[in-house]
Amino acid sequence: MKAPKRTPWSSRSELEELYEMLFAPNADEHSRRRGLARMSVYISSPSCPTFIHLLHSLVSVELLPYPPKGVEENQRSRMMIGMAIVRFINGLVDPLQNGPYARPISHLAASLSIPPSLISLRHRATHEDLPPLALLHQSLLSCISYLHYYSFLPLLSSSSSNHLPPGVLEQMKADEKRVEGLIKKWKKVIKFRLREKEVREQDQSALELNKIKGSLQGSQLGLIIGVLVGDGGLVPSSVQKRTLLTSHSPTTPSLKIWLPLLLHLQSTSHADLTSQLSSKILDILLNPNWLNEASSGLNVTVNGDTKEREKDGQSFRWNLAVWLIHFWSNSETEQEGSLRLMEDEKDELLKRILAAMLELHDDVVVRRLFKILSGSASHSRISDLDDLLPDVAMEEEAEGLKGLEIQMDIDPSADQGDLDKMEERLKKFENVLEKQRSTFSRPKSQQPQSYMTDNCATSTGEPTAKGWRRLSYQEWTPCPIGCKGIA
Repeated sequence: MKAPKRTPWSSRSELEELYEMLFAPNADEHSRRRGLARMSVYISSPSCPTFIHLLHSLVSVELLPYPPKGVEENQRSRMMIGMAIVRFINGLVDPLQNGPYARPISHLAASLSIPPSLISLRHRATHEDLPPLALLHQSLLSCISYLHYYSFLPLLSSSSSNHLPPGVLEQMKADEKRVEGLIKKWKKVIKFRLREKEVREQDQSALELNKIKGSLQGSQLGLIIGVLVGDGGLVPSSVQKRTLLTSHSPTTPSLKIWLPLLLHLQSTSHADLTSQLSSKILDILLNPNWLNEASSGLNVTVNGDTKEREKDGQSFRWNLAVWLIHFWSNSETEQEGSLRLMEDEKDELLKRILAAMLELHDDVVVRRLFKILSGSASHSRISDLDDLLPDVAMEEEAEGLKGLEIQMDIDPSADQGDLDKMEERLKKFENVLEKQRSTFSRPKSQQPQSYMTDNCATSTGEPTAKGWRRLSYQEWTPCPIGCKGIA
């Protein structure tokens, strides 16, 4: 039985009221001040979550007059907003400093999807001159938005009731639709530039790309990744344009289309883009039924009969897998400014794949992905584990490759040496077994003494317990546990 958890609010409806006071579309200054008063009561409770404390500080500063009048008010506002942002970063990052050595704040913040701009602003406000008031106020709104999406909404959605307050679901759908439209527009514009071989940086298409980049910087990383892994994102909608199962990297057009956007997002606003995107891709690869389950929520089109759908789904999953392999390969080349995975992230991904291989050992995509990743130089210690996996459903695997017009890259003579060794060991084992059978088949007068006496000796020469004897080959009959009598 799960232990009850104390909360400063009496019911979920009370928490929803606080949400509407602060984040509802029709929330005004009066309702936000009511929400601030409600949070003042909550923070007096020992069971109040940390994000409520941080949100109370940020909202109280946001409600100050802006822009302030006079130099003194301006300086006072800069000090208060700067301190609120510093406390916001420290309050989220400090609980993660639980090791023997202090880790960089930027690394810890990246694991929480905190924008790097807020980290640099926190450093500047702490150790250097205070940033301008306009920059501080904009960062303050970003901090409130972060707590809105990463703390408040998950708390509401994890409650006993699955519905969200009125207007919230509509806002989330609108944000998802906006991000989807931006990414589709990016794909359309950059394909036009590639087709026309346009390289100028000041023409109309280049300006549109820069505008899309700026719009996506302030969007949630989860929404961006959700659109990228859907149909029409990283994976081409047309099966003919997708990479085959024999290829280990995305197609050249796909790299030209998506790498500029991914690199920009990682360098500006989403430092953990590669890690989050790789984790999401692996979620899909380890769930073969993902296409059927998510076809209603994501724009993944799977048409045709069952076999065609399976081939399309397999092709879709492998084209996502090659992006994971691409990130993995970039980590080995150690190129700065590229989409790379850290060593601990790679270890975690391999552990997830190994745990799933118990059930997905006959999945063509997962088996091939594991073989490629485990064969890397940095993880050679795991490559031997692939030999322990059950070699089943080989005919189905070959049939799947044939259906995708793929040639098996297996050399029959490559393992001939291992087969010869196995044949030699099998002959030796059969010879030993035949000698044992011939020994047991002799008359008792010709059998070794150790098999005739009641107090016989074991193979090591030590006598067995008195009253016990070893049965001969003809006398022994296996008797499963639970059956009575010995033949």
